Amino acid sequence: MLPLFLPVTQTPPKDKVSELILREMKRLKTPGLTLTVVRNGKLVRKGAYGLSDVELNVKADYEDVFEIGSITKQFTAAGLLLLVEDGKLSLDDPVGKWLDDVPAAWKDIQLRSLAHQTSGIPDYAFVPGLGIVENFDRATWMTKMAALPMDFPTGVAWGYSNSNYALLGWVIEKASGQPYTKFMGDRVLKPLGLTKTKFADGLPVTRRAHGYLFNEGKLYLSTPMGGSIQSDGTLLSTAGDMAKWDAAIRTRKLLKPTSYDEWFSPARLASGRTRPYGMGWFLAAPKMPAYNGHGGNSSGYGAGIARFDKDKLTVIVLTNVYPFPGEALARSVAEVIDPSLKPTTPVPIATDPDPARTERVKAAIAALAANNPDETLLEPEVSAPMLTERAKRSTAFAPLAKLDSVLYCGATPEGRDTWLTYRIKAGDRSWTALLLWSNENKLAQIVLRRA
Repeated sequence: MLPLFLPVTQTPPKDKVSELILREMKRLKTPGLTLTVVRNGKLVRKGAYGLSDVELNVKADYEDVFEIGSITKQFTAAGLLLLVEDGKLSLDDPVGKWLDDVPAAWKDIQLRSLAHQTSGIPDYAFVPGLGIVENFDRATWMTKMAALPMDFPTGVAWGYSNSNYALLGWVIEKASGQPYTKFMGDRVLKPLGLTKTKFADGLPVTRRAHGYLFNEGKLYLSTPMGGSIQSDGTLLSTAGDMAKWDAAIRTRKLLKPTSYDEWFSPARLASGRTRPYGMGWFLAAPKMPAYNGHGGNSSGYGAGIARFDKDKLTVIVLTNVYPFPGEALARSVAEVIDPSLKPTTPVPIATDPDPARTERVKAAIAALAANNPDETLLEPEVSAPMLTERAKRSTAFAPLAKLDSVLYCGATPEGRDTWLTYRIKAGDRSWTALLLWSNENKLAQIVLRRA
């Protein structure tokens, strides 16, 4: 156990951005953090806060190396798209074409479904013996995963699963004829000049910040990640290299225009509806400013990248603690820099034209809060993911369990569905809720914005 401390800045100015970062570091017991802000192609802010090594009292430095966790997925997606450009594979290929050892139930799942996280394959990170700090071989992985049922039928819903990008890494190896890390180094990292970015290999890394775990009020030294699977979350990088990565994407340096379109296209479900996730990128929620970003957590580290179209604003946060909501903090920093990026203020309350529908809305929200996949109230794309192991551990909708008010604000048709807007309140917390309401009188999607 290590002592907790109040983080201090190394060089950043004392302003609203630093106030936000220091407040969140204190709240989340974060030892160290580096920050990068890029606007219209220019590095407008960089800084380091806190400590890279608590035991030796070493201040964090902008050049420190951190694990970036699941941000690795967007790199893997870029590698996949390069192979599409090479004519080596198609996103419509079934995974069984490339991997002959996958379970029979997976063989016809398209690579596109893996990249967009609509496959329904369970997340191996929750399987005993296959955790991120454990070492295992591919045969063991396949055997354990084959014993699990699908989370949901492919394409019915969106469900985040590290297994999708584990499989894509092996597909890249098969299609390229190279180890995944060599292919990614030769085709992605080296061409972009990412000289301080590498995959974890168990060897010492110069200037690597020490990783920590915060659990039950105590800070612990982290256990190094296993290197059994590289393609879903084992990259290490620096704030500077991540700024280069952002610049390469802004200038479309790595891929063809059609590949960028694929990279940032939303996931499409069997129902025809979409979910705001590209290939390794979370996208803007409905009615929000154009955006893409991702968070990353690994054993002892947390990271986030938030990229807005407006002013080409990008915020990158790297930290040495787990867990850490990196993408959320990066977005909050961006909103401090440009308040117009914040969710709009609550819309006015209107006369409710359909009180009976609102009663069903209340019941649907209650089902979400109770993690009850009630198919009479919820469309399959909402109910099916509620049965996943990740959803069972989530408390995202728990604050909605006891609503004080649900007030109608408006409706906007979208195809056969309707976007409903409500102002909802629970205790001292309020939200603007956007609900995609289906023609079957069920909830098809929900987006919450703090009011």
